[in-house]
Amino acid sequence: LRDRVMSRARPLAACLVAALAAAPPAGAQTAPGPPARFERVLWCGDPVAGPALARRLGFTAVQLGRGGDPAPIAALGLRYYLDQPIGKGLLELRDEEWAPVVQRFERTRDASGLERPGCFATPGRVEDAANRAASEAQRVGGPGLCFVALADEASSTRHNAPLDTCRCAHCLAAFRAFAERRFGTVDALNGALGTHYGSFAEAVPLSTDQVRLRELGERLLPADLRGFAVWLDFVDAQFADAVRRIAARVAAAAPGVPVGLTGLSVPGAFGGHDYARFVPELTLVEPYDVGGAVELARSLAPPSAHRYVTLAPPADLGGAPIRDVVRAHVAAMACHGLAGAVVWNDGTVVAEDGDATPFGEAVGAAFERFGPALDACAGASVVADEVWVVESHASVRVWWMLDSAADGMTWVRRLASYERAHSTSQAARRSWARLLQDLGLQPRFVSDRGLAERLLTETPRCVVLPATIALADRTAQALGVYVHQGGTVIADHSTGLYDETLLRRDRGRLDELFGIEQRSLAWDDLLVREGRATARGGGLPAAERGVRGELGQAQAEGDTSLERSYGRGRACYLNAPVAAYDGWRLDEQRVQHSLNDFLWGK
Repeated sequence: LRDRVMSRARPLAACLVAALAAAPPAGAQTAPGPPARFERVLWCGDPVAGPALARRLGFTAVQLGRGGDPAPIAALGLRYYLDQPIGKGLLELRDEEWAPVVQRFERTRDASGLERPGCFATPGRVEDAANRAASEAQRVGGPGLCFVALADEASSTRHNAPLDTCRCAHCLAAFRAFAERRFGTVDALNGALGTHYGSFAEAVPLSTDQVRLRELGERLLPADLRGFAVWLDFVDAQFADAVRRIAARVAAAAPGVPVGLTGLSVPGAFGGHDYARFVPELTLVEPYDVGGAVELARSLAPPSAHRYVTLAPPADLGGAPIRDVVRAHVAAMACHGLAGAVVWNDGTVVAEDGDATPFGEAVGAAFERFGPALDACAGASVVADEVWVVESHASVRVWWMLDSAADGMTWVRRLASYERAHSTSQAARRSWARLLQDLGLQPRFVSDRGLAERLLTETPRCVVLPATIALADRTAQALGVYVHQGGTVIADHSTGLYDETLLRRDRGRLDELFGIEQRSLAWDDLLVREGRATARGGGLPAAERGVRGELGQAQAEGDTSLERSYGRGRACYLNAPVAAYDGWRLDEQRVQHSLNDFLWGK
């Protein structure tokens, strides 16, 4: 693949093609057209003086809050986006609403008392929010409306914070109906939860504390996390349903206007951020650049979706001048075909004396320098290669449980900022994206949902399984057929140790495909923790101890780079902690003497 892509390398401009939306049939929801230009948006803390400041500094748009008047903004020649038309309290909770819930739980450890402020299951609440959002979008609609951001940093908890909300009467009733549809009989539900309920009317979901107490601390990896998964399936579906319903109502009220979420969190076990459930139905996405979320959202969103980014003062300049760092960020916006950037905020670009801050000066200079390129490439899409990287939300959940094992009762404090540096699923997604890009490839992320069906009609050159510790039987069977017919599958480690319900298997589901004859399920033999390699020694470390196979490189810890031909294709199991690559990739000596040698056999 590397040779094939490099042999047809061409200028960047030729790699970007316009993502033009096809004309919809009569009566269908209108998809947004391509952006006419790159919007330079200034988020203004002062809604009165802010727009005039934005115009003076060369910005093209500002945010418009719920109930705001777009006329003064339009009179300045600026555009605007509608920010949070339903306010906070449903899709996004305020800290003062959320903090007491967490504090009460930490004192009592009583999950039955957890209730989410603004519960999604309250009768009529989501419907009312959808109506209010649609009415507000209709009120401010017009040529100046760039997009509608339903919420910023939306979450079923708060910012991916881990907690078992909500256990109110409405949610329990909805969960019981969900469980009955899922399992059919109460015996099947009891089998999954390890409970003894006499009927669905008695059923209560297991708490995370209960699952952790039962499953963690043994010599082997957790045997049964189904009780954890069932509740999270319910919450993720509840959150996604609310987002989809509100977005659809707003889109119908403002035809052709992009509608979606800003400040979109990276997929996590908690928070409802299973992208495959709702991102494909949004026409506006602005994910945070954390854990490969940007590449994932770009792959899963519709081609016509407008993609934005938040630009804030860099927290770490790495010793470089702020002007250079900001310029690099802005140049990348053109390369990614973004529709615009939201600069956060007026207080960071202008000081109290009215002069531009160093950050403000850097932003202005970068927008001026790259303005033509930003406008020309707005809405373009990067041409993806025939390399699919599989996104498994079930695996995200397993890795959260494994990564958090040492936290004990403090797992509720495992917040997004901590996960960013201590999450195996985030590190694996980010590192595989960087590794493939460093090889000159543009991978496409695909969800494991429907992957089996997609492989019946589409034939990528390669499928990558990044830390895919959970894998459904149907998906595994489809991958086997795909390889037999000439495809290539590459996995790093721990592949298919759990099924999609999070029940541990006795061996990896694809072990036969990779030629793995022996493996260990011992906790201490998994040598990846919180996105880092724990094995010591020179060279590229192994990710699992005790893996042995038909054909591979023998090492003290176990075989690495196992490879097996199967039919007309082949399967390669690296047994390597690729999740650590993003932290190694700029260490020239380490890459040259370990990873490069390992991958290319030099």
